[in-house]
Amino acid sequence: MKNSSWIIPRRTFLRGLGVAVALPMLDIMTPLAAQANEPNTAASAGFTSPKKPVRLMMMNLPCGTYRKEWGVDQPGPINKFKPMLEPLQAFASDITLFSNLWNKAATADSIAHYANEQLWTSTVVKKTTGADLNAGGVSVDQFIARQTASVTRFPSINLGMMAPVSGTDSGWSRVYNNQLSWSTPTTPVPNEIDPKRAFGRLFRYAGGKDAVASGGIDMGIPEEARKSVLDKVMADANTLRTKASVADQRKLDEYLTAVRDVEQQIEREIAANTKERPLDPAATRAVGELGGTLLAFDGRDHTKRLRLMLDLAVLAFWTDSTRVATFMFGHERNDLNYSFIDGVKSGHHESSHHGESAEKLDYFRRINLWHAEQVAYLLERMKNLNEPDGTSMLDNSLVFWGGALNDGNNHGRENLPILLAGKGGGGIKPGRHLELPKKTPLANLYLSLFPHLGVKADSFADSTGIIDQLTA
Repeated sequence: MKNSSWIIPRRTFLRGLGVAVALPMLDIMTPLAAQANEPNTAASAGFTSPKKPVRLMMMNLPCGTYRKEWGVDQPGPINKFKPMLEPLQAFASDITLFSNLWNKAATADSIAHYANEQLWTSTVVKKTTGADLNAGGVSVDQFIARQTASVTRFPSINLGMMAPVSGTDSGWSRVYNNQLSWSTPTTPVPNEIDPKRAFGRLFRYAGGKDAVASGGIDMGIPEEARKSVLDKVMADANTLRTKASVADQRKLDEYLTAVRDVEQQIEREIAANTKERPLDPAATRAVGELGGTLLAFDGRDHTKRLRLMLDLAVLAFWTDSTRVATFMFGHERNDLNYSFIDGVKSGHHESSHHGESAEKLDYFRRINLWHAEQVAYLLERMKNLNEPDGTSMLDNSLVFWGGALNDGNNHGRENLPILLAGKGGGGIKPGRHLELPKKTPLANLYLSLFPHLGVKADSFADSTGIIDQLTA
């Protein structure tokens, strides 16, 4: 039994000069069961907080895929993934695959790569080259974040790898390409592409030296801001240790070590960014289509930076700082330079239009495999983090990964490549390939996720009902 005088609130922070570090769930905190019996002040018309946090992670798959090598052969239990999903084989029992999902809103215009912006809204987007942008609705992540914000520090954490682009394309403002999240039909949510700023947002007070507006990558951080967050809160941490059990002390040490590790990785990334790097002209030639801009990639291996972003999302979930996170691998119509992948000598968009050319298809295959490897990295991190009740973070999460195009080569927009990982707190039964009726609205899947996150809604976008098979 815990001494009641030592019990601390769930929202306890380690505080220091200019910083506040959230904590994972500890035994010394008010038990979740006790909290469940208290008045639910967090409940709103559309939300009742689950007894234990359930998180949502949304990720995109840009430029489509090669359907012959993506997915599985038969509906039912997942045994063996096709080649492009092989990196996820170890997580087959944690994954639900879907066939025959489509996004009707994405077929409203012939420009397939502008199906991108409807991926998370399932609404028809206004075609414009001006400032009168309108996504037609709110994206699913922001719809959920609006409800879960009542119990977390941040409504959502929105991360990405590409700097915003400007200009127009085929009658469309390219602002639409920059993000998938919309808090209102006319308000896009920008992605944070700098891990240092993302870390600062999570672990430093708003308005401090790290509170820099989102934009291009800027690793020029003041010397004071380079000091470890943990050094500033260590006195608070040591006081907490004197009250904590041995098990809590170990859990606290594990968590603080993870925070320190992310800090150190970011510092190494900053150091690497200061070095001069030659560009490969052959590998960047396709960038000319986008006005000669190198965007966020310049031929370096960005795997480490991407995984830093995923680590930060995991930390945000772990501390219950947010229950909604998004990550954009890239814009739908991009020619990012993937020459850091062995054997790749073409941009992403160009290789997606392989025309069954063995050489281009090999490039596209390698790029898709790299994406799957990063998803596998995230799932492994989440599966290896244990919750207080013995389940894993992945068990208590919903990880969406999917694309707006079925096949990058032919711009197919039916039978979208969509997978969902996790059990959503125990209500979802993964390890299966669900073959749904043809042209099942993608919004049906989104609506089906709401109850597991505590969100109450009768519909979302063009949904026609929930997918009963998810829980059957």
